[in-house]
Amino acid sequence: MRNRWAAGCPKLTIVLLIVSGCVPNQERSTLPTSTFPPVTQPSRTLPSTPVVINVDSCGADPWDADPDSSAIQTCLDKVSDGATILFTSGVNTPGYHGYMIDKTIFLVGTTSTKSNLVISSTDPSNHALLSATRHLRGFVIRLYARSRVTSPGEVDNVTISHLNINGGRDIRVCYGEDSLEDGRGDNWGSWLPECSVLGDSWCRAGTLAMQGAVDWDDTNQGFNSNPSEWSTGLLVTDVFVSETECGSAINLLGANSTVEMSTVDTAGDHVHLPRCSPTDPDEPLGAWSDGITFTGPNNTITNNTVLDASDVGIVFFGGHGTTISHNTVLARAGNHGMFAGIAVHPWSFGEVSGLAVTGNKVVSEGSTTCGGVHAGINIGPHMWGGGCINSAGESVIGNPDACSDDPVQPHGTACPPGGPCQVWAFVGLGQTLLLSSNSVYGTHVNYLVEGLDLEGEFLEPDNTSGLPRMTDWEAAKAGCAAGTVVNTWGPTDRVAHHPSISGWTDQPIHCER
Repeated sequence: MRNRWAAGCPKLTIVLLIVSGCVPNQERSTLPTSTFPPVTQPSRTLPSTPVVINVDSCGADPWDADPDSSAIQTCLDKVSDGATILFTSGVNTPGYHGYMIDKTIFLVGTTSTKSNLVISSTDPSNHALLSATRHLRGFVIRLYARSRVTSPGEVDNVTISHLNINGGRDIRVCYGEDSLEDGRGDNWGSWLPECSVLGDSWCRAGTLAMQGAVDWDDTNQGFNSNPSEWSTGLLVTDVFVSETECGSAINLLGANSTVEMSTVDTAGDHVHLPRCSPTDPDEPLGAWSDGITFTGPNNTITNNTVLDASDVGIVFFGGHGTTISHNTVLARAGNHGMFAGIAVHPWSFGEVSGLAVTGNKVVSEGSTTCGGVHAGINIGPHMWGGGCINSAGESVIGNPDACSDDPVQPHGTACPPGGPCQVWAFVGLGQTLLLSSNSVYGTHVNYLVEGLDLEGEFLEPDNTSGLPRMTDWEAAKAGCAAGTVVNTWGPTDRVAHHPSISGWTDQPIHCER
């Protein structure tokens, strides 16, 4: 079973615990279903004259091929709240190399917490370019350095815009010959003491990590009432992220934040069958990457394009009041594919009340034997090993202590922290989950709902479909065990199991590959 935390969230090992009659402990607490509080931003005093600094003034040079990380970090470290840090534009200019990133750039890399930063290019219509070198370990850009910043919840209102960021997929490696993420023959790690646990997703060879602070223990997701524990106001806008090695192309962690009008072009390698040729030949099978990975309440992912991600195009790990709208996810022709185009997998925050997935387009043009998108839009985590984990967080919802092929609805039951659980996506009483005006074409299962703990309403107006197609989904052809029954499935438009939905095919699908 592959690790579903491959995209930069705390690592949980997924296991299948096949038992019968899994019943939730009714004495455990349930999440409240109150209306979400109004959103406000923390007030800050900014300098009367905002500082604007070009990284070239610190020694960076986009016109040569020398490493620029140290000079860029020097500029970032010297500025205070409210600063704008600019990179010289030039992707369309002859002789322009861009900035060579040999060490992860930490937007906040000092012990002093900073907020209200803008990181951008000198000409928004002609982006600056930042490119990973073969020696870079870890992400190209990170929001903050966890080895230095002790109060990341005070890192708020940081914008990154009008940049091209190349993750170096052709020159970096996710796993070495030992098939481990350990910095031996691969690009896992960091130049700071950030990476002491082998395989830690924080240290993967991803591209842009706008991962701020969240309060993992706050079941109410109350970022507005406890702002020091949450990063808010993070914004990625008009950023072009290409050639991500593994992990995630864009990773957002926080509350009341946005990724908009940005493009991910190629992230990881989807090929997982030995007879099929990988699209990234320097990797063993399994170097997957999400296009956009995000977690937390009141976030917005809108008007983005994701091309040839290899794990999930856009994946959401939970939080209430969130919007995923007007995005395009495409697997192009050839050995390109994804396990899901858009997926709601609440491994971190079980409550997804108020979620709106609207106006999105998912298209699979990938090979029917060595690629393709398995599930177009997937609501609920049961496709992923039945949603079974062996170490739950404080805010996860599901059936405690055991796992079943036919679990009962948990009705908002909290999983035991640190214990095994079968995870669900929870929509509270009086709340809604809106799936509307989406279009999905050519995936193996166009729409899949499995593992939705629904006490409120599931609204699904005006979604359209093209003809579903076969993909490289091994379990669909060979079978996915569910107790004593081995399930197989062909291309299907709409599948719903736990709960079943009128007009949808009731089919258990507990295997993602």
